[in-house]
Amino acid sequence: MRIPFSTLFLVLVANLYAQTPIYNYVSFNKTLAVPSEINSQRTAVIFSVPNKVGDFVEVGEHEKLLSQVHKAFVTMGIDAIFYLNELNFTASYNARNSYTELFNSRRIKNVVFITQDESGFEFLMAPYDGTSTLIKDGSDVFYLRDGELYSLLLNVGKEVRRADQELYNFLIPEKPNYLQGLSIVENTLLKNYPGILRRSKLAVERFTPLDSLGISDKDVLKNIQTYNRSIAQKNKELEKILEKYPYEFELIDPMTDDEMKRKRYQFLLRSVSSSADIVKQMLDYDVSPAETGFVSVIPVMPDQTRVKTIPRKAIVHKFYIRQNISKNVHVGEWDADVTWQQALNNMIGNLTQELNIRN
Repeated sequence: MRIPFSTLFLVLVANLYAQTPIYNYVSFNKTLAVPSEINSQRTAVIFSVPNKVGDFVEVGEHEKLLSQVHKAFVTMGIDAIFYLNELNFTASYNARNSYTELFNSRRIKNVVFITQDESGFEFLMAPYDGTSTLIKDGSDVFYLRDGELYSLLLNVGKEVRRADQELYNFLIPEKPNYLQGLSIVENTLLKNYPGILRRSKLAVERFTPLDSLGISDKDVLKNIQTYNRSIAQKNKELEKILEKYPYEFELIDPMTDDEMKRKRYQFLLRSVSSSADIVKQMLDYDVSPAETGFVSVIPVMPDQTRVKTIPRKAIVHKFYIRQNISKNVHVGEWDADVTWQQALNNMIGNLTQELNIRN
């Protein structure tokens, strides 16, 4: 059965409480065909579990689930060398590229998706396509869904045995290997803001809508239209918040480094979103295992600040500035917050205060 989803993978999390699986943006055929070389080559596992909702939205527990999954994989002869939370893979454009480069360097051949939601579990296996989309558009994908993890894994195992592939994976580790936050800092991390911003234009990427060209399925088109309306609203909010930015800026559509150089954009505003500890790791902050939370510096204009402690597993957003020629990253204060709007307000306020002090 054909599933006509949008092929645009660049969609990020639409809802912090229930992340939309990334494979929902790739067209594929549901089958019970086990990928070739699943018993002889390396596999990466992308997992998604429901978030915990309380005073903060936090990453859901996954250790027990993945321990069961890995034991089953050992029995099946599937060499799952990485387990990666989908939230971390989609943390930013740079994060996706960094994880993709790692997959390629470790010669990943197949990818498995395990998604837990309110009605049970979804399981996909497919050849890895070598790009950040992970699955080639239009490909055949092994697919099962079940309300119980045990019966799901039992049925997966039956199909793997029925495929009767030659087994070469004998040195599978006994426990799952969790991938943490890979660095997205390309050169040097600087905990300040460049003073030259007073005289330079800051490029700010707009949120990007989905392209519905070539999509004929009415339900998918309706979903795209709904999503694009939300993007239009986010861009209105983005422009409104940026009115507080005290220097010159320009809203731009996403572009390559070469295009930014040609247009003479020296600085680019970027963001990253994941659990607080993973965001810190991605931005090369030192993270102690003993820290249960991190203190964000919240500006109180014009020249005061207050602090806000956010649990290490809470989902946060952090804005930073990339210097496009040197590729240095300016992060300023640790001012991550639980919504992108609050995080952007924090960054603008802290940058303004810092550069005013230098006057």
